[in-house]
This record gives sequence, C-alpha cells and structure tokens, in this order.
Amino acid sequence: MRLDLALLIIVPVMISFGQFLFKMAGKGLTGNIGRDLIGIAFQPYFIGAMALYGLASFLWVIALSKTDISRAYPFMASGFVVVPLLGYMLLNETLTPPFFVGTALIIAGIVVVSYA
Repeated sequence: MRLDLALLIIVPVMISFGQFLFKMAGKGLTGNIGRDLIGIAFQPYFIGAMALYGLASFLWVIALSKTDISRAYPFMASGFVVVPLLGYMLLNETLTPPFFVGTALIIAGIVVVSYA
C-alpha cells in the first residue's frame, strides 16, 4: 500500500479514537468550568486524546505533502463513520437508519474522490 493512501486511512481513524477518548474524559465533568478545566488537564483519557491528535497532525502533514489537499480531505469524512461505530461498539450507543444511509453516501464520496 502506498504511504499517502495508508496515512489517509490511518489519520482519520486516529482522530476518531481521539474523539472516543474525549468522550470518556468528559464523563466526569461537573459543569463547573473552573474545576473541570483543571481536572481534565490531568485526566488520562484527555491526555491520551491530545497525544493521538498531536501524532495524527504530524502524520496528516506527511500525507498532505504526498497528495493534493482536495483529494486528501474527503478521507477525513470517514471519521463521521468511525466515531459512531466506536460509540455503538464501546458505549452501547444507538445507530439509526439515517446513519447507515449517510455512511453509504460518505463512503461513496470517498471512493469517487479517490479515483478522480
């Protein structure tokens, strides 16, 4: 597999797992902004999410150096598929029929752009 294509797939997955970690970090928030900001800064889930986002950002720059941004960016839309699937698998969240229709449209769009 080409490096640019691999990164175009890996980066959105990393961002998606980061979103899952942000969700986990947010479970303990109280609504008190001052307390929450200080507490979350040392929360392991939050730190993990930030680390994933940081690494994904570096990898994204590498991906963009190897392909046109107009071709690369639609791959980021795969996060709209991966994040709800993680919510379903790991948090028992519900997926509705419109999610599956939207997922099919997103995947079709990525396929069209990748072959353009």
